[in-house]
Amino acid sequence: MKTLSKTRERYFWDRIRADVENWCRDCHACGARNLTKTRTKGRLQLYNVGAPLERMAFDILGPFPVTTKGNRYVLVLMDYFIKWPEAIPIPDQEASTVAEEIVRSSILCYGVPMVLHSDQGANFNSVLFTEL
Repeated sequence: MKTLSKTRERYFWDRIRADVENWCRDCHACGARNLTKTRTKGRLQLYNVGAPLERMAFDILGPFPVTTKGNRYVLVLMDYFIKWPEAIPIPDQEASTVAEEIVRSSILCYGVPMVLHSDQGANFNSVLFTEL
């Protein structure tokens, strides 16, 4: 505990540890800062796929430092059946850019997947992706 070590550097008395712990626990400023936020976790789902291109997942990583070609993000595509990941550098995470790269890098090379699976980020919940 940081507060305890700082207090021990300057002071000494019996039960210093218990007193510092009680003081920190009762301190309103400390309590407001140290609130643990409970996050609800989504349930994991198992997707059974029986063939390539039945379900393809995609997500965006970044932002990273800008490359010499002006790319700042990485579009990651993976077929659920063959588990082959593809990483495609992209300049931004606009829906049009991502859709173009999915078509160019995956659909034109391998075919159209039956289902495109994303984490439902704001950039994927557009009219463009609904139509794609």
